[in-house]
Amino acid sequence: MTQFGDFSKATNDLFGKSGFDAGSTKVKTSFKTAPVLGGSAVSISEEITGFDNFASGFSGKISAKWKHACGFSVDKFDNSVGKGTVLETSYSKFPIAGLSASCGIKSKAGKTEYPLSCEYSNDMLAAKFATEASTLKSCTADLCLSSEGIMVGSSLTLTQGKDSKLAVKDYPISLSYSGGLYTAGVEATDKLKSFMLLGNAKVSSDLAVGAKFLVPDAGKESCALVGVYKVGDEFNTKVACQFSYETGVGKKDKEKSIDVGVTTKPLKGVEAVCALNVPVANAAKYTYGLGLTLG
Repeated sequence: MTQFGDFSKATNDLFGKSGFDAGSTKVKTSFKTAPVLGGSAVSISEEITGFDNFASGFSGKISAKWKHACGFSVDKFDNSVGKGTVLETSYSKFPIAGLSASCGIKSKAGKTEYPLSCEYSNDMLAAKFATEASTLKSCTADLCLSSEGIMVGSSLTLTQGKDSKLAVKDYPISLSYSGGLYTAGVEATDKLKSFMLLGNAKVSSDLAVGAKFLVPDAGKESCALVGVYKVGDEFNTKVACQFSYETGVGKKDKEKSIDVGVTTKPLKGVEAVCALNVPVANAAKYTYGLGLTLG
């Protein structure tokens, strides 16, 4: 069951999936151990970025996942140079079907947070409550209903102000539809002041296109158009092209840009990604990114 925060996954699926992280260089490896402590194997991945310039941008990260038949699982463990440590655990086998709870630790630069959440879902409904111990500075409650491709959701976020009282920060509302070859959605945010329209369509078995617009409010505006083409099954390669821009009050307008990403899997367990970002106004300021994943 999809949570409210994920309502746009179907309609937003084409965006940010095709190597558009231009300007970064990384190598990633992954592997699994034998079953541990009567549970599953531990999935481990290692990632190094900026190895082309150790003096200014080097960073390393190791991640792991593990679960046990009793219902306890380590959903995420990240230990990153410069970014601290993140641990997320959960338990799902409560007497009430569909109920699960999770807790975790986020530590960086001497600051530690303890996120907590409780979720319930069935075939038509999903609900979630999340906060942070022990400060309770913010609380978020999500509710989502879905049936026959239609999904309606709402969320309420409360944050602690200077007077230590909780006040409403936002209450976004969403509506989306997924039906065969196309999906579409709309989301109202910023206390119903901004509206995001997005959707995608599968033109053919090899070509998919998508569009995303932010309806202007107080000077804000954004747009993204993307197309992803699959270069035949035998090549295991996808080519994506995206045009995007955004503006906003109080900040310098972002230049319109064109992004091209290529993802290929030449061998089993090997994935290579390259990306190119070209500003429309000044093509000479292009940036590029490379990535390689083994395992």
